[in-house]
Formats: sequence, structure tokens, C-alpha cells
Amino acid sequence: MRTLKVGSRKSALAMKQTQLVVDAIKENHPECSFEIIGISTKGDRLQQVPLAQIGGSGVFVKEVEHQLQEGLIDFAVHSLKDMPAILPDDLMLAATPKRATPFDCLILQDKESLAQEEPLLIGTSSVRRAKQLAEAYPQMTFTPIRGKIETRIQKMTTENLDGTVLACAGLERLDYFDRLPAYKVLTPEVCVPAVGQGILGVECRKEDTELIQLLAGITHQETHEAAQAERQFLRRMDGNCEIPLGGYAEKSGDEWIFHAYLAKDRSAEGRYLRLVGANAFELANQAADELL
Repeated sequence: MRTLKVGSRKSALAMKQTQLVVDAIKENHPECSFEIIGISTKGDRLQQVPLAQIGGSGVFVKEVEHQLQEGLIDFAVHSLKDMPAILPDDLMLAATPKRATPFDCLILQDKESLAQEEPLLIGTSSVRRAKQLAEAYPQMTFTPIRGKIETRIQKMTTENLDGTVLACAGLERLDYFDRLPAYKVLTPEVCVPAVGQGILGVECRKEDTELIQLLAGITHQETHEAAQAERQFLRRMDGNCEIPLGGYAEKSGDEWIFHAYLAKDRSAEGRYLRLVGANAFELANQAADELL
């Protein structure tokens, strides 16, 4: 067995997520060896520029995918929410390990501030998060911030913010919850997560059949079904980072629940759907039919 070269963004979170995938593969194949290769992406290099201005969807994955296509790495580990709905023809989503907490987390200087009517300034560059939070908490206004978890938390102090919003999954994986001043986990009824949030997407070349078989062993079936459904919803909605759009599939007993949110633009009234049925993929299509 060759040493497998794994591509990852260079951030602490990306490296942690990549190590989680490597460890999961080693549980099934202890004979495998790995080399993790950190790759700088356009989204990481231009942190002061809004994502929409530097390409929007895919700015955190395209350079990694290029190295995969060139054969410089064997597979890549992404946050699935960063992956465009349609992948290059020669690449595939080969594995989706068990999902972490998919929800957003509202981090606050003071949790009691939510119960007050005083204005709150929240740092987020996500139009999806800002739109849904504005509807739930009319006292909030928003200012764009980007960067790593620690950067955004520091900016709450340096830029005099009342709060910021981050994905629970990243906070969990880097053990941040005990270090937060105050926080509130946002249920999908308040803020529908981004498609694929909390899921790791393992991408490889379609021609690498041996590796595809190896990677399949770390796929979690329920996570796989949720990922397929949510990404179908994203494809149908032609989603990008400039549209307030969320989609989240969860299993409840023998049924699936699909949460969907869409606002046509930043100023339009948003619409929330909660659909229940036996098949997550069909619910995703139903949600797209109703929202389009």
C-alpha cells in the first residue's frame, strides 16, 4: 500500500478535520500510511474581501481540487458546506463520515442581551445567517467579518461587537465551547443551517477505484443520505453565497425531516419550510418545488 497524500486547507480546523478522516481510515486499515499536505486557497488568502467578490462558491476548494486533478494528492478533505453543488467531471464525493452538530451557534458577550430590546451588533459575513437572525431578533444589525474561529472571537472585542455566529461543528472539533463568554445554539426553526454544515466531504478522482473502495468504509449511511438530499436541494435552488438559503435533512425515527429556508435576496421576506416523509431526497425536491 502506497503512502496516501491527503490535501487540506492549512487552518487549524481543516487540519483537525483531515486528521479525523485519517484516523477513521486507520481504524479499518491500520496498514495505511498518510501524508497530510496543507494547501492555501483563495478564500484563505483574501480574508478581507467578501467571498462573492472572489468567486463565491468553491473559493475554499478549487485549488485543492486542482492538486487532486494533477495527481499531486490522492484525496482531499473539505467541509461539505464549502463544496459546490456540482463537482468537476473527473472527481467524486467518495465518503461522508458521521455528521457533527449541524447547527449555527450565536456567540455573545452577554447572553442576557438577547432578552433586551437594546440594539445588538453581530459580526457575520453570511447572508443566510444575517437574514434569518434579523427575522428572529429585530434588534440585531450586522457587520461583515471573516477569518478563523479565534480571529472572529477576538474581533468581538477588537471591533466592539455584541456577538458573532459560527458553526457548532468547528467549535466542537476544536474544543471551543468551554472558552466562549456566552452562546446560544440556533435550532433550524430559528436558523436553517447551510447545506452540508457539520459534514466532512472526502473527494477523490473517479479513476482511483481502489481508493474509492477504501474510503467508502468510513461513510456513515444516515449522513450520506442527508448529504445527498441537501446537495440535491442546493443544485435545484442554484444556491450561492449571495442568496439567503439553508437546507438541512435530519432523521427522526423512521422518518426524515427536511428544513428549508429561502429569501430571494437580502431585502425580500424569507420563507421557512418543514417537510416530513420517508425519503430525504424526495423531500429535498419537494422543498425546491415549493420554494422556486
